[in-house]
Amino acid sequence: MEVRSAFSEVISSSPLAALEEHVHACSKCVAKLPLYFQAAQGGKWSRAEKIQGEIAQLESDADDLKSLVRKNMPRGLWMSVSRADLLELVRMQDKMANDTKDVVGLSLGRQLAFPAALEKSLAKYISTVVDSVDAAMTVVSATRELSRNAFGSRQIKSIASKVTAVERIERKSDDMQSRLRAKLKDHEDKMSPIDAMFLYQLLSQIGEIADSAEKVAHRALIIANS
Repeated sequence: MEVRSAFSEVISSSPLAALEEHVHACSKCVAKLPLYFQAAQGGKWSRAEKIQGEIAQLESDADDLKSLVRKNMPRGLWMSVSRADLLELVRMQDKMANDTKDVVGLSLGRQLAFPAALEKSLAKYISTVVDSVDAAMTVVSATRELSRNAFGSRQIKSIASKVTAVERIERKSDDMQSRLRAKLKDHEDKMSPIDAMFLYQLLSQIGEIADSAEKVAHRALIIANS
């Protein structure tokens, strides 16, 4: 109760500080993704299940923070930024954690593993997706830090350059996904059609995490420009 009360006070005094705490919680969830797939690709399903449980708990923690942000977000004309923009930012941040939970849930539920020939490319793809979330988190943190004072053109340019970095990483993840899809197609004759279908879905859902990271960065920039 005391923790919830303290967090509510943070939201009231500095909504962006609360959103920064939330994006850090979401990033912790995404950061578990490489460990999960290392276990899955190694056929260590007990280990994968343990990590899946950790991801589910982290996602739940982030969801609790999201609910507190929504419940305690200040109302009124005194706010320096749009309440709607802040709520959209927390929604997109939360989607990164939700997408991560969905990815590992699908993989574990069917005990899906990619062909061994794709493992190195898969690991690089997942690492790039995690990088996109880390970069988006940097944008949110920079927006919060610079909001303590009036936004100036130099500060906004700094945030915009960080957003560009997120966009670059997201495009890289798109390219990597396309190459992985092409490689997976070469192995379809060695898999059941159903497993192949779900593996393509996994690649797409992993990519959605990076898509959400890019949207987080864009929304933070909108807030900085408001």
